[in-house]
Amino acid sequence: MNITCYLHHPGDLSSRSGMFPLAEALSASVVFYEGTWWKIQERSFRLGDWARRWGQKVYGSEWNSLLPGWDERWIAARTQDAQDVAHFLWGEFAAPIHPARFRRKARLLVATFHASSSRLPTILGNSRTLHNLDGITLMSEQQKSFFMEKGFPEKRIQTILHGVDTTWFYPSDDSQAICGGRDALQGFMIGVTERDHAFLADVMRSLPPGILKLNVATSEAQRVHYHNIPGVEILPRLSDDELREQYRQSDLLMMPVMDCTANNSILESMACGTPVMVNRIGGISEYVPETANIVMPDKNVDDWVGRIHDLAAQRDQLIIKRSKVRAWAETLDWHLVARRYIEFYYRLGIN
Repeated sequence: MNITCYLHHPGDLSSRSGMFPLAEALSASVVFYEGTWWKIQERSFRLGDWARRWGQKVYGSEWNSLLPGWDERWIAARTQDAQDVAHFLWGEFAAPIHPARFRRKARLLVATFHASSSRLPTILGNSRTLHNLDGITLMSEQQKSFFMEKGFPEKRIQTILHGVDTTWFYPSDDSQAICGGRDALQGFMIGVTERDHAFLADVMRSLPPGILKLNVATSEAQRVHYHNIPGVEILPRLSDDELREQYRQSDLLMMPVMDCTANNSILESMACGTPVMVNRIGGISEYVPETANIVMPDKNVDDWVGRIHDLAAQRDQLIIKRSKVRAWAETLDWHLVARRYIEFYYRLGIN
C-alpha cells in the first residue's frame, strides 16, 4: 500500500511525541508543510494576520494553517504519483478545500482530528473541508458525535487511539528502587494544552510539607500559578533524554486536565512505567485504565489531597502499578496502532 502523510510543521520530523512515528510505522512518504501565514507574520504582523483570517474564512477552521490556493498546490505537487492514501495527520490544520488536486495522485483522502469535543464547535464549526474526505479518524469516541451531526457518515469514521514510541519511552532498571526509597512522593507535571495548572497549584498549597515534591515543566504563562509554593520546582526546557528521565524517576504523573482526547504526556509516562493521577473527563477513560492508575471522578482539591496522603502511606501499591501501566502502553505501540489505520484504509475501499 502506498501512503502519503502530511505533517503540519517540520519540527514533527524530530518529535517523539508527534505524529511522525505513525508515518514511519506506516512506511509512508511524508510531506512537511508550514503555514504560509505564519511565515508572512514573521515579517509583517498585519499582513500575516490578514492572511490567517482569510485562510480561516475560506476553510472554516480556526486552526487552519494553509493559505488558500497556494499551499494546497505546493503540498499536492510534492505528493508522489499512484498513491493509495493521502492522509492529513492534522485535519484541523490542513484538510483539502480543493480535493481534485490530490485525487489526481491518490485514491483516498483521509484526515485525523485531535481537538477535544469542547473545542470542535469553535475550531471546525464552519468547516468546508469535511465532505471532501473519504474517511476521518479520531483520537477519542468523545469526538464522534460532532462529525456525525455535521452529516459525515458514521461508517467512514473510525476512532483509533493515539500511539506512543515504546522503544524510546520505557522504564529504567532502577526506577522501582528509586521510587521506593524516597521519603516524599515525587510528582511530575508537563505541558500547556488543556492542563489545569491552577488546580494543581491549589492542591500543592493544601498539602502539608514533605508529602509530595512536584517538578513542573510548562510555559512562562503557566508558571505563575506555582509562585512561592513549597515543594514545587520549576524545570527548564527539557531535552528528550531529560524528559524521559523525569517520567522514569517520578512516582506519579500529576495531570489534572480541563478536557482532552489523547494526551502525549500520559502515554509517555505510562510507557516509562509511571502511573498517572488524572481526573475523568473526555477521552481519559479510553486511555487511562483505572486498575493501573489513579483516576479521580473530578477536580476537588480536598479529594486530591486525601488521595495523595493515602498514596504516600501505601508506596508499595504505586510500585505494583508500574508494570501494569507499562503493559498497557505496549498495546499502544505505534506499530500496532499503524495496523489499525491500515485496516481502516481497506475498509474504505483500498484493495
